[in-house]
Amino acid sequence: EKELNTKLKTVPNVIFDDVPLGDESASVEVKKWGECKTTGVDHLDYAVSRDWVDFERGAKVAGAKFYYIKGGLALLENALIQFGIKKIVEHGFTLMDVPDLVNSRVLEGTGFAPRSSEQSDEYYIEGEDLALIATAEMPITGYHMDEIIDEEKLPLFYAGFSACFRKEAGAYGKHTRGLFRVHQFNKLEMYSFCTPEQSKEIHEKLRAIEEEIWQEIGIPYHVINIAAGDLGAPAAKKYDIEYWSPVDQKYREITSCSNCTDFQARGLNIRVRRKDGTVEVLHTLNGTAISLARTMVAVIENFAEEGGKLRVPAVLHPYLGTDML
Repeated sequence: EKELNTKLKTVPNVIFDDVPLGDESASVEVKKWGECKTTGVDHLDYAVSRDWVDFERGAKVAGAKFYYIKGGLALLENALIQFGIKKIVEHGFTLMDVPDLVNSRVLEGTGFAPRSSEQSDEYYIEGEDLALIATAEMPITGYHMDEIIDEEKLPLFYAGFSACFRKEAGAYGKHTRGLFRVHQFNKLEMYSFCTPEQSKEIHEKLRAIEEEIWQEIGIPYHVINIAAGDLGAPAAKKYDIEYWSPVDQKYREITSCSNCTDFQARGLNIRVRRKDGTVEVLHTLNGTAISLARTMVAVIENFAEEGGKLRVPAVLHPYLGTDML
């Protein structure tokens, strides 16, 4: 049985019929929003020139790809956090502060590679069965493990704000400049536990909330239905939202939302008790509300003025008390 369970963990989820077949190049654009600028400001050069980010001292303290955020950029990050939390609470999510560490059962049950795997991207605590979380999705998934939830209580909507830690092994050759790909960043994550018949509708709800956030900030984006070959093991279907980078003249990933159906719930023994008394595995979904580092990149690229000031997106004015930084 132990050997069977080990092998089952290597089997990915069953994809939906409307998921494109093929590798990353087969992913399909399903929506585009906003007017794409033809010129923009490099976020790293800009932030360094204003003394808003310090990678040199971050490396001195913790190693490459760690950093300090200061001044106006720290204020912008705080405003984005407040805006994001207000938005998801308005949509009925219960906000959680989550543990920054999870054990191997939660990590693997959520669908992340085990400690022994070459694909493992987590920082592990030496001598302990613990790892730093790569996303709040991990501890939120584990919140109801080994529990049976009454059907009438579903769906449940949670949101977790946390630091996220990633080694980013295998990321070489990808877009890595500045804040776009780092070892630690803050993120606001949405999550839902639901019945199997609710999950497809909730997936569209998560996507709609993510789009609402980007439209209110005012960043051009498009939505991608991710092809099967580019899906992680837990997802039966996944949308990526990619913002328009006027610097690179292309779209770059900034958020995603996944319907994991029963993959994570099976791994962590999370079930629903139906009204007739029967018990079955429920469904789980997750989506990024705001990933702060990449969002700050997108804001600088799309809102920095030629004179050196940063125009603050109108939706953030109440949290900053100014329209320019």
